[in-house]
Amino acid sequence: MTSVKPSKQYAMAVVPYRPYYRYLVIFGLSLTFLLAVIGSFFAGRYYAVGNKGDILAERDRLRLGYQNTLVEARKLEQQTANLRLAAEVDRKANEEVRAEVVQLKTRVAELEQDNNFYRSLMRPAPGDKGIVVDAPSVELTNTPGVYKYSMAVKQVVTQHRQVSGYLQFSLIGSQAGERQTLALKDISDAVSVDRVRLRFKYFQRLEGEMRLPEGFTPERIVLNVVMQRPTSVVIDKKFGWLVKE
Repeated sequence: MTSVKPSKQYAMAVVPYRPYYRYLVIFGLSLTFLLAVIGSFFAGRYYAVGNKGDILAERDRLRLGYQNTLVEARKLEQQTANLRLAAEVDRKANEEVRAEVVQLKTRVAELEQDNNFYRSLMRPAPGDKGIVVDAPSVELTNTPGVYKYSMAVKQVVTQHRQVSGYLQFSLIGSQAGERQTLALKDISDAVSVDRVRLRFKYFQRLEGEMRLPEGFTPERIVLNVVMQRPTSVVIDKKFGWLVKE
């Protein structure tokens, strides 16, 4: 015969019947939460109002510091601009001084050259007599292939008379492995004829610039001077290609 197991029995308790108790509990909890929120709001407001003065003072202090920093930054910017301007003025002044020094040195060299030239007229070297052809002066320029030239023909005598004749200038060199001879009119805009007329009592100077053809290598200068009056004189001079820097 199958036995039947009895179910578990729980203890029973008798409580009073209060249908509104649950609503009172919910209301009490809600009221407590509301009071906590209101209390937090007023506490935060009181704290904010109590510290407002400190916050405003800190804000004013930061603003003042910011303004002072801007003023110092402007001063530093102005000082920097002044220093840059002074440096630029000094640089330009130094460049101008250097340029003036170079010009003065160049002028002094020219004056010394002129002084030596005139001294040679007044006090000729032993053996210098009659028509004398000085060595041509050739100087570099800032333009590649362009040179300044200067040459003089002078009369070294006790009594100077008017003389006349002509000069032929030839520049000997090589180009592309071949011998080349260039006349002065071919390389100088200041001369348009093969024979440069000479007419002077003391001296005559020829100056200008000569532009050499590309690839041309100069070697020497040949000067042919022919004096026709008052007496006939022929002078042939050869000079090496020497360039002054």
